[in-house]
Amino acid sequence: MAGSFIKRHEVKLMLVCMGLLTLAAGWLLTSRPGHRIETDFLTREQQRQPDPWLAGQARSNTVAEERARACLALGRIGGVGGVARLIESVNDPAASVRAFAAFGLGLIGDRDWMEGREPNPEAARALRRLLRDQDRRVVTYAVEALGKMRRQGLARSIAATPAPVAVTLTALVRTDDTRFVDWMTSATRSDDQDIRWAAAVALEELQAPVTDAMTKAYLRLAKDRNDFVRAAVARGLSRLDPQDIVFDALRILSKDRDSKVRFEAVRSLGRLADAEHTAALEEAIADENPLIRAEAERAIRALVEDVADPLPPRDPSPTAAPLAEEPPRFDFAELPDISRTIGRRLIMETSLGDFEITLDYDNAPLAAERFYRLATSGVYDGAAFGQVRPNGYVQAAPAKPMGPLIPEFNTQPFLRGSMGMVRAGPDADSAEFFIAATPLLFADTRYTNFGRLISGDAILDRITPGTRITTIREP
Repeated sequence: MAGSFIKRHEVKLMLVCMGLLTLAAGWLLTSRPGHRIETDFLTREQQRQPDPWLAGQARSNTVAEERARACLALGRIGGVGGVARLIESVNDPAASVRAFAAFGLGLIGDRDWMEGREPNPEAARALRRLLRDQDRRVVTYAVEALGKMRRQGLARSIAATPAPVAVTLTALVRTDDTRFVDWMTSATRSDDQDIRWAAAVALEELQAPVTDAMTKAYLRLAKDRNDFVRAAVARGLSRLDPQDIVFDALRILSKDRDSKVRFEAVRSLGRLADAEHTAALEEAIADENPLIRAEAERAIRALVEDVADPLPPRDPSPTAAPLAEEPPRFDFAELPDISRTIGRRLIMETSLGDFEITLDYDNAPLAAERFYRLATSGVYDGAAFGQVRPNGYVQAAPAKPMGPLIPEFNTQPFLRGSMGMVRAGPDADSAEFFIAATPLLFADTRYTNFGRLISGDAILDRITPGTRITTIREP
């Protein structure tokens, strides 16, 4: 009797276990774990076409992070259907989904603006509601997105959120709303050096009329402890009236210990100086940095030859010639391995020394893999850095022309040492890349950030036009 009782319960237990296994198998088939569903997302991002499966993942996948990933894919791909689905997703109960829905709408809005289209007003209304969200990341991405849409009418709402000040400043500059000059100027008094820097950058980028408060702020920040703040100020001083107190500040900055500060100071002196204020420029001709020497020589030559305004108003963004051909795609069979790749590193040997690079397969797997294949196949062997902006970036092109690449705009900020692909159009990257020599607020989410330097920082400031890449190889 006892044995029969035990056997009956064993059968019941077995049936329960089989039922649970069946449920688990069904869940796995519908949710597709790990690299398998990432492969599905990458496939659609390569095709640049939203489809019902992708919209369905954003709407009804039981895993919030997968719904968020679907929103990122919809934002990268764009299209009317993608906008409609993302607008619905701003009401998702999961904060991560709302955040990436806002981020995706920002990508689409930015692309619309660059191509001369009016960003979707319904999307702007949905983003405005997110400015009151309880999650700070959601608010941050909404602020960033509205800035990309140039929603000047929402500037006051943008300024009143708890988003990071640097993000808010960037958004307000993009709206081109000069009413916030005083607010930006007050941010230069922050105890946080990153906020002081972001405020100085924003005031220069906005190109608003100079006020007395702005002048005082620039002159005060010229003595700031932070190198990046002083560099931003040295650049901004070129907008002030050419008076003795401004020349005195620039003269001091032109002898700064940091090369990017000296570079910006010499450029500003070149814009403001007249024949009576060339002493600092003449001293800069002996600077150890060849880029600074070249700027000083150009400024003096312009003064002697009486050439007006020899410098452009601002440095150009990293750009390459537009490419008409279609970007190549990875075979479907390759995508699972790409989605599983982590921690891949490269060594970039140059005529000045070596850099170690880590590629970001988490946030830009297609771009990271494409760069890896190009680099290890020798495409960059013998290439030279062309554009070099000491307070911006250094840019290198392949030794031979290459076709376009698929962009993967992502949430990673461009900090010093970050690596990005150069844009070749609104929806294409070139094979040229750049390395940020300073944080680049206005490059964030507009360029494919695919990796970063993890060694060689001291070499970065020594790169000049013509510095050669010997090879890029695996360690």
